[in-house]
Amino acid sequence: MRWVWAAELPERHKHNFIRFVERFPSLTFARDTEESLDEVESRDGVVLPSHIRNFRRTLSFVAPPLLALFDGYDYECSKSDAEVDIWYGIGLGEAGEEVLEDFLARAHSYVVGSWHGSDNSYLTVDTVNVEDERIFEFAGDDLAYALLEGSPVEEIIEPAFASYSSMLAHIVALRTWEGAVTLAADMG
Repeated sequence: MRWVWAAELPERHKHNFIRFVERFPSLTFARDTEESLDEVESRDGVVLPSHIRNFRRTLSFVAPPLLALFDGYDYECSKSDAEVDIWYGIGLGEAGEEVLEDFLARAHSYVVGSWHGSDNSYLTVDTVNVEDERIFEFAGDDLAYALLEGSPVEEIIEPAFASYSSMLAHIVALRTWEGAVTLAADMG
């Protein structure tokens, strides 16, 4: 919590991060360093928006990484009405190399989360409109079809969360790769 309160972020983001930490008090949290973020940019050929760098230097996720389940989204998006639990891997570049390249080149997006074991949902940030803090959602297949048909990629990209901090605040359960689930301490 000291990392969060010491960060130079608007209060709403600090409150989102604190909500996440308080929901999972028994877990260990992590944050990125400037060097690790530079390595990600070099590895993936991306320039991260400054808001993502700021958020992840404050609080990136839990350590070791777990799969995350959301209680909902800030915006009405295609996954809002999903009747199945969608467990997301949260992390920078959470996709295969080809997917990352397509998203960067064609959708001007960088992946910060993905539906574990599926190509049906990716969470991304905008790499062109870098002031836009929203987290967007779309399916890898939708991108492939849009490119094949020559349709505008913008039509398949939907806002899901207001920001990275809001995305973490929406997490209500975390799961290990083996299937052990930790529910949020406060579901309110």
